[in-house]
Amino acid sequence: MPAANSDLSARLQALVKGPQFVWWLGHITLLFCSALYLPYWLTFSAKAGAHWYTRAFFGALISYSVVVYKSFPSVQFTAQFAQTVFTEENVQYLLMAIYWWRTTPFIAALIPYGIFAFFNAINYVRTSLIPTFYPPGPDGKLQGVGAETSRKIQVWTEKNHTKAMALVAYVEIVGVMGSLILGAITFQSSLLSPIVYANFLRFRYFFSLHHRAAFEVLRARLDNWIVPPGGNPKMHPQVVKAYEVARGAITRFGMAAVQPPSAAPPRG
Repeated sequence: MPAANSDLSARLQALVKGPQFVWWLGHITLLFCSALYLPYWLTFSAKAGAHWYTRAFFGALISYSVVVYKSFPSVQFTAQFAQTVFTEENVQYLLMAIYWWRTTPFIAALIPYGIFAFFNAINYVRTSLIPTFYPPGPDGKLQGVGAETSRKIQVWTEKNHTKAMALVAYVEIVGVMGSLILGAITFQSSLLSPIVYANFLRFRYFFSLHHRAAFEVLRARLDNWIVPPGGNPKMHPQVVKAYEVARGAITRFGMAAVQPPSAAPPRG
């Protein structure tokens, strides 16, 4: 970025030439198109608004492609490099975005991406757009409206970020996965989708503290509801047995060996 005393035109040119601006535009595209798709979904005409759904995930593809490219600028044809790439969370979200982009509109899938996009977009406003329009003073600090707006965004983000990431975890585990399983059972969606997403959630369990905590809370609640002695005394023994078998199978699948990468850049 040019010096603070340069004119606005020079500062804007420097801003839009960087890959980070393209990354931000991807997030804005996702948010804008998601907002336009929502009325179609609310009025039970999701198919008519499918083009907005597709464009929303195209925005996600842009943003995550920029992050992945910056994270892995040089390709190495080794098994270790491939493992590092495919276990990196931004790559995982990029691959899932590609999958959702090519599938039937599924609004639950948009929610996590929308939350990430919102926080990333407003953080970019704070760190890049505000300093461009309200450049720092001689002491390197923002002044006046720029400083106040930046401070409010930072305070709000710090206050709500952890809650939002926890919400993402529950949406992905309960909302997305639950909908996919229900859709597969009722033949409303592909039988492949729950399998693909289960593998994605396995990675999230290993690499996200929020997802791990959500899994543990959900398991504890289900155990207290189903399994004796704390469970419902009227629960049929066969239901308890089926739950325990399913829980064991899910646990074994989730604990399959996944080696975390040595360093993981920020998501999205």
